[in-house]
Amino acid sequence: MSASVRRRKPENKSNAKIGIEQPKNNKDKSDEQHCCFKCFSALLSTLAVLTTIGLLGYYQAPFTAVPLENYSVQVKLVGLFSPNNKLSEATRITGLSGPECILEDDKGNLYTGLADGRIVQIRPSSKGHIGAGDIVNVTSGFIKNIPRAMEHVNHGRPLGLRRRDQILYVADANYGIYAVNIRSGEVDTLVAVNDVNPPLALTDDLCVSKSGKFIYFSDMTSSYKLDRLIYANLEGLCKSRVFQYNTESKTVRVVTSSLCFGNGVQLSEDENLLFVAEPTSYRVRIIDMMTWKTVRFVDVPIMPDNIRSTGQGTYWIAGSSLWTSSYGFLERNPVVRQIIAGLFSYKNLERTIPKYSMVLEMTEEGEILQSLHDPTGDSISALTHAVTLSDGRLALGSFKDDFIAILNEKNLAIGLA
Repeated sequence: MSASVRRRKPENKSNAKIGIEQPKNNKDKSDEQHCCFKCFSALLSTLAVLTTIGLLGYYQAPFTAVPLENYSVQVKLVGLFSPNNKLSEATRITGLSGPECILEDDKGNLYTGLADGRIVQIRPSSKGHIGAGDIVNVTSGFIKNIPRAMEHVNHGRPLGLRRRDQILYVADANYGIYAVNIRSGEVDTLVAVNDVNPPLALTDDLCVSKSGKFIYFSDMTSSYKLDRLIYANLEGLCKSRVFQYNTESKTVRVVTSSLCFGNGVQLSEDENLLFVAEPTSYRVRIIDMMTWKTVRFVDVPIMPDNIRSTGQGTYWIAGSSLWTSSYGFLERNPVVRQIIAGLFSYKNLERTIPKYSMVLEMTEEGEILQSLHDPTGDSISALTHAVTLSDGRLALGSFKDDFIAILNEKNLAIGLA
């Protein structure tokens, strides 16, 4: 009987288990593959969208960006450049739109050029306080019957001012170089924008020799006008020129070219050197005027603008827009510069400019002695100019602000010890 009884074969539990779960594993693999496919498809879609946007920006840009010949050097905010708030407490002379450049005459009158083209005189108060009196027009801002760099703008934009006796010499972004009789307001055009080839696109600053015979002035770029200045930076071409105008022979000639955004110009005390600010390269170029060759570069942490004598054997350099790693990245990537120019409006590009403001004191040899900071730009932004007043205070100009800031610290340590 035992022989006839068939033993029931035990169930293979492991096999049964495998048999039950196998379909589940196949489903998991299928889900994973489907998920991977979706991720890959999303990645491809994203890349396609980004590529399309990039190409759109690239081909919409108003220029073809080029590699730079030289990259700016980062100057770290340590040592003499350590951040401080020395520019943060200042009084204001308000009601002045874009007072880029400031000068003082021997009677305590201040002069500045405004965004609407006017040049104004700011008189001292009845008690002799500089900058506290009436503001009166020296010019109307309009010059008839001369060519303009910006045809759609019917007034000037004075950026650089110098004085010799009762004559103001003016570098105007729209009109070129002209002279103004302070007493009569009469304007005499010296160099119109079409007097040189290629024409002046953005006349920025000037300086006058002690004899009065020569005027040296900068044209920031021969490609873009003032209202499209950022494009010149993004494009990457160094097409700035410095000219010499002979006031006796009425002739003008180029003395140096291929500068990177040549801006502020200043003669040394002995007139053997010319200092030229190159904002996009974050440096000041020092030129030997006998040979017109560059003798050295001075790297700075901000975009330098106007350069002026302190009256103590040294020079003030005013500027803003602190160097950033993003700027360094853009310098090395012309394609990215071109895409950005095509994708963003000009006004949006202007909003990206850092507000950090700084004034540096430099020796004739290019040594930096001190730095004065406004890290937030709250005291003054778009800083372009610094000049020592006869009462010992420091007057600060701006391309965009609607006031002149005057630093209250009268006892600034200026000059060589």
